[in-house]
Amino acid sequence: MADNTKSFATGDVIFKEGDQGDLMYIMVSGCVELRKKVDAGEMVLKVVKTPNEFFGEMALIDGRPRSATAVAAEATRLLAVDEAIFDSMVLGNPKFALTIIKTLAARIRSSNIHISELTETIPRERAAHAMVDYALRHGEKIFDGGYKVAVDALCVWVNSHVGMAKPEFDDCLDRFLKGELVRYAATSGQSHEHVVLSASFINENNRRNN
Repeated sequence: MADNTKSFATGDVIFKEGDQGDLMYIMVSGCVELRKKVDAGEMVLKVVKTPNEFFGEMALIDGRPRSATAVAAEATRLLAVDEAIFDSMVLGNPKFALTIIKTLAARIRSSNIHISELTETIPRERAAHAMVDYALRHGEKIFDGGYKVAVDALCVWVNSHVGMAKPEFDDCLDRFLKGELVRYAATSGQSHEHVVLSASFINENNRRNN
């Protein structure tokens, strides 16, 4: 499959959200961001950079349009896999088939959590669960067990995952700040660009512990 290796420069679009897809990709080297359009612009759903990590497989499994845009975040080499090669890999390589199953199971669990969050009626709970989910995925863990996150990116995540508009999110964040469950990061100075979610806030609202 060496002839199926493709090279991408920084900023190259590998595929776009809404495109029909007939290939999945396996990471050889580099870094790819999977991005999704939201009201506030675009957010990074996932960063793929581990060799042999794959993405775009759902286009081969269910034939539906791409659910995200893939962009090379640096010079990247990928192995392109079409449906015929994918089928032979699944049928002939039990380890690869198991990896696919585990990936799909993780996505189903993530979807179930998302649905549960959308059906919650208390805004603070919806915001708290989404904030913790974002922090655990994209935040920076600090010395006291809390997680530091960028406020703007956090707002975009909460909007796209639980449908919460910025004014409502700002109100919830203000309540968490007053309750000392969340604090502004010391490095933010007066800009308030980053907040730290406390370890207790993380533990209380981490659905992946349930």
